[in-house]
Amino acid sequence: MLPSQLLSLVLFGEGFLTGITLTAMIGPVTMVILRYGIQVNRVAGVWAATGTWVSDLIFIAFTFWTTASLAQWIEQASVRLWIYILGGCALLFFGAMMTVSRKPPVSDNVRYTGSGYAKAFFSGFFVNSFSPFTLFFWVGAAVFLHLQNDKPLWYYIGVMTSLAFGDFAKAWLAPKLTRWIQEKYITLVQLIAGVVIAMTGLYIIGMGIFGYE
Repeated sequence: MLPSQLLSLVLFGEGFLTGITLTAMIGPVTMVILRYGIQVNRVAGVWAATGTWVSDLIFIAFTFWTTASLAQWIEQASVRLWIYILGGCALLFFGAMMTVSRKPPVSDNVRYTGSGYAKAFFSGFFVNSFSPFTLFFWVGAAVFLHLQNDKPLWYYIGVMTSLAFGDFAKAWLAPKLTRWIQEKYITLVQLIAGVVIAMTGLYIIGMGIFGYE
């Protein structure tokens, strides 16, 4: 195997392992995917996962081509403070709206419309996009890749492949959880998801305020 091919394989492996680590975390993105997968159906969960995936692709393209100036820009304390506050407030609002919504579970005999799937897609997209951690992670990844001697595409392929498998698996397997959850508790999944997202927003706001005074 040529050295360049070996380096490409190493980058792919590093990216794949990073993606596994990210998809194993129980955070706002996971809760949104599970919420739609359990409360609606697995297709809605897949659409929510797709929304997070598209969001990541946009961040990859944005951060890789603007890393030099962007990395210096977000290192400014005032800029990082407002990124945390705005992102945290967005997640707090989104989570609060989920906790007050009392939409009943959708029966398997009820067709879930295209507009409903679009809502699932944008829920995943916005939750992932509003999190400052998404921006900081992809900036860090871009800086790391600029220091490598091989094409960064292999790292990104590794990360996104494992993220896609992990998140789509969560969405597809989520409805099986209803076998062990009584119907009256399914709505609780939405409440828990909303609380997790809202608490994450508060945590991010706290990091911004107390970490960058």
